[in-house]
Amino acid sequence: MLFCVGSALAGVLFTNLSWVIASTAVAALFVYGRSMFLSEIEGTRLDVERTTLDEMVFAGEPISVKVDVLNKTDVPVVGVVEDMLPPEAELAGGANRITTVLQPRTITSLNYSIRLVKRGTARLGKLKIHREDTLGLFSEEQAIGEQTAVSAHTRKASFDTARRIAGKEHFEYAGVSRMPAAILREQEFQGIREYVPGDRVRDIFWKAYPKLGKLLTKTYVKEGSLQTMIFVDCGRSMRLMKGHGIAKVDHAVDLSMQLSNVLLSSLHPTGVAVFDEVSILQQTRPSLGRHQFETIVRALKKAPASFEGTDAPESTTELTEPTEPLAKPGKANDNGDSSEFLSVVARLGGTGKGIGLEGAMKKIVSQSKGQEQLFIVVSDLVSSRDAVLLGARLCKRSGNRMLVLHTCDDWYKGADEPVDVAEAEQLYSNMTRNRKMEAMLRGAGASYLRIGPADTTSRIVRSIRRGVA
Repeated sequence: MLFCVGSALAGVLFTNLSWVIASTAVAALFVYGRSMFLSEIEGTRLDVERTTLDEMVFAGEPISVKVDVLNKTDVPVVGVVEDMLPPEAELAGGANRITTVLQPRTITSLNYSIRLVKRGTARLGKLKIHREDTLGLFSEEQAIGEQTAVSAHTRKASFDTARRIAGKEHFEYAGVSRMPAAILREQEFQGIREYVPGDRVRDIFWKAYPKLGKLLTKTYVKEGSLQTMIFVDCGRSMRLMKGHGIAKVDHAVDLSMQLSNVLLSSLHPTGVAVFDEVSILQQTRPSLGRHQFETIVRALKKAPASFEGTDAPESTTELTEPTEPLAKPGKANDNGDSSEFLSVVARLGGTGKGIGLEGAMKKIVSQSKGQEQLFIVVSDLVSSRDAVLLGARLCKRSGNRMLVLHTCDDWYKGADEPVDVAEAEQLYSNMTRNRKMEAMLRGAGASYLRIGPADTTSRIVRSIRRGVA
């Protein structure tokens, strides 16, 4: 176009009429071609429908994708059609980019498969069409359709493990057996005490009467199930990728999924909740329903994905007992900032499910009608430290139980390079802080078990049965 304008000006300056006419004609042809190409693009009407053909999506496994493109106009569309892949995915098979002619009133399909490299939600972008005019002078790219969210669960091997160990392992916590709640007639021996009028005669311990000269009776406790809620910490420190190539949140999701299936197979009603620093993200109520494990899997599937970056800042504050909140929403302190801060927290946690771990536990305890509960918390005790301690104190006051599975932060870091003096001092400081945290939790009545990336569900269940936790 600039060449035509320059040629026309040169023809005027040198009084060459033929140059002016030719340049004007070529410029008009360019303008006409451009306007026709743009009108053709604007008149294009395409419908895009993208579907994933796999019902259960796992990280690292191929996912079949089908894209149907319907040309609703009466003219063909020639160009390069490309379905945009997210950075978290890689092409596993087929082709997501083809050069084709979209015939009028027909459907053209793309079939390919992708592989999500890690657990989490990825979004397939819009369909991109690169088009050129007939003479190849102009080109344009169009983005058509909508994004499609694809959520990948953990590795398939971990899911298979959850299915497999449910029939091999059983969960017993502090005397709670694997007997179903429907069979409450079965009795477990508890101890011996003095006879009280009204006790059953068949429970009298007659062998002790000749020696002691008084009647003793045997006591029993009914065997039954224990309603269990598993809380999975998905705070920033949990989602940070460490040197082992696995984030603590991914390990926590795997363990929670497998542990929930072991609990369900032991006939303990089980639910799961995913929480971060301020709110409950996903929650499934404890149940023994037929499809409860699938419901738990869907809830854990929505846990936030891990990310790579710099380490979370180490806590430098002294480890002390947390106190109950002193301020109430809307009541300002001396500097006048409390009301504004609490309003921000309320907006962040405004899901209607309570703020954080402690709020969720209070709600469950208040709705339990005195029934004993077991709370299992999988956390690194960084951002959620105070909430876990307050939850342990709540369980002690209300007669419930808590088990803390501490994903020890240092165990998830790489060990390939030698440790210098500063790093050794930091490791010692972290170990001391973890010991203090364990003492505080046990003092609050909670059980505690420190775990790392090599720990499996089978090892954890066996440790609980042996009373190690």
